[in-house]
Amino acid sequence: MQAKLVTYDVYMALLDIEGSLVPAVTETLDLNNEAAAVFVRLWRGKQMERAAASNSLEKPRTPFRDCTFMALDYCLGRYDISIPSETRKTLVLAWDTMNPWPEAEAAIAAVKDKGLKTAILSNGDQDMLEAVARNFTPQTFDYILSSETAGYYKPHPAVYDLPTEVLGISKDEIVHVAGSPNDVTGAVAAGMRCIWSNRHGDQVLDPNYPPTVEITDLSGVANLIELQTVSSS
Repeated sequence: MQAKLVTYDVYMALLDIEGSLVPAVTETLDLNNEAAAVFVRLWRGKQMERAAASNSLEKPRTPFRDCTFMALDYCLGRYDISIPSETRKTLVLAWDTMNPWPEAEAAIAAVKDKGLKTAILSNGDQDMLEAVARNFTPQTFDYILSSETAGYYKPHPAVYDLPTEVLGISKDEIVHVAGSPNDVTGAVAAGMRCIWSNRHGDQVLDPNYPPTVEITDLSGVANLIELQTVSSS
C-alpha cells in the first residue's frame, strides 16, 4: 500500500505498558510481579473506561492525565492501599517514561528511510505525548497529534480526522498503525487504511471493521508501505 504519512498509536502499538509499569508498581505498592501485573491491567482498563465516558457525557474532554489519576485511585481503593500524594503523582508520571517495544525504533526508522513522514496519533494529552516522544531517538516523529486537539477520544472520528485537518493530508495518503482492537475499529470506520500490530493475538469485536493488514509486531510495517508521490485520484 502507498502513503505519504504513517500514523502510530502510542500506548498499545509502540509502548510496553505492562512491562514498563509493573516494576514501578511492584516497588511502590509492595506487590509481587503477578499481583502488580493484574493491578496494571486494571489501571489501564479503568483509564480507558473513563476516557470512553468522556466521549459520552456531553462535557468538555476530560484530560487523559486526569483519567489516569482517576483510574489509579480506583485501583488503590479496590486494593485498599493508601499512598502519599507525591507517590501517587510519581506513578502517574511513569506513563511519560514507558519503554518502547524492542523493535519499535528500528521499525519506525525503516518507514522513514522510505521517505514517509511519521506521526503520533494518540489519546494522550499533548504534554504526555511530547514526553513519550522523548523516549525515542530525536526526529523519530515528524508530528505529534493528540486527541486533546480533537476534543474527543478514540474511536471518535474527530481523532482520526486530525492528520487531515491539522496537516492537510488526505486519508487516502495515510496508513494508521494500531495497537488495539478499539483503535482498529475507529481507524477503519473513519476511512483509514489500518495495519494492526496484534502482538497479543487479540481479535476485533466488530467484524465489520477489520484491519487492512494484521501483523504480529511492528517490524513488518515498512515492508507493507511504499512512498506515495502522487495523491490518489
